[in-house]
Amino acid sequence: MALKPAKKSRQRKPQRPELPPTGLLDWSNPVKHWKRVALPCRYQCGGWPTHLRDSSGSPAHKVCAELAIAQQIREYAEAYENERLHLT
Repeated sequence: MALKPAKKSRQRKPQRPELPPTGLLDWSNPVKHWKRVALPCRYQCGGWPTHLRDSSGSPAHKVCAELAIAQQIREYAEAYENERLHLT
């Protein structure tokens, strides 16, 4: 009985997980993102004061910060597309 040659296995590129629409923010560092004093959210959402701080150290609810980043990304993408369309 002859042995079959081993199949060459293709190496697949690792699949990137789908990111949520707001991107992926890491809020796990309590030293950086948690303060003892609760302050009003910088995005003036009208919610309760928050102990969370965004990456710049300003008080922000997690949802508010992620929505603001998503909005910023949409605006940048739109500006990029508009500029690209005007150049061609």
